[in-house]
Amino acid sequence: MNLRRFAEIQHKLSQRITLKDAFTKVERIAGVDAAYTSDACFAGAVVVKLPTLRTVEEKTAMQALHVPYIPVFFAFREMGAVIKALRRLRSSYDVLMVEGHGIAHPNGCGFASHLGVLLRKPSIGVAKRLLCGRVEGIPTPEKPAEIVLNDRVVGYAVLSNGKVIYVSPGNMISLATALEVVKKATHRHTLPEPLQRAHVLAERAKRGY
Repeated sequence: MNLRRFAEIQHKLSQRITLKDAFTKVERIAGVDAAYTSDACFAGAVVVKLPTLRTVEEKTAMQALHVPYIPVFFAFREMGAVIKALRRLRSSYDVLMVEGHGIAHPNGCGFASHLGVLLRKPSIGVAKRLLCGRVEGIPTPEKPAEIVLNDRVVGYAVLSNGKVIYVSPGNMISLATALEVVKKATHRHTLPEPLQRAHVLAERAKRGY
């Protein structure tokens, strides 16, 4: 495992990120998440339709683990299983939502950006913990707080059903639209519904292994 090589890959991919909306509207969102055993990664992919948040389709995939958990290089740990699950989907989707970071990342390319660039899909990162940067102020139900990294706004801290989540664009989507989509996709849980359902699906796949 070559961490320097991982960092080089992230830097190169970051040069291909665009923060302009590559769509006219969002009707379907694909959410992905993963669960682990000691030696395998189980990915869940769920497509949800707006505005009803109805589940359209769900798929799972499994792949052996080869990379340990390292927050900055999280993408390399579960990329294979997640892409496999996404490719099993027959339904189309407008935006890909990832439990991880987008551009709010030390190398400018978190898991959401990594996937978005490789798959050439609009993508959004939603994380439970801040990886880098600083939050300017305290988020409220009415107003999120900006995440600033190297004097640049890279995302938002959002108060979601009483807890804070961290939203950043991955690729082919603007900061404002990423925030808007996350709000539209959030209902009863802290995480948006596509991610909450993908999490449940991945855990179910792990238990059934």
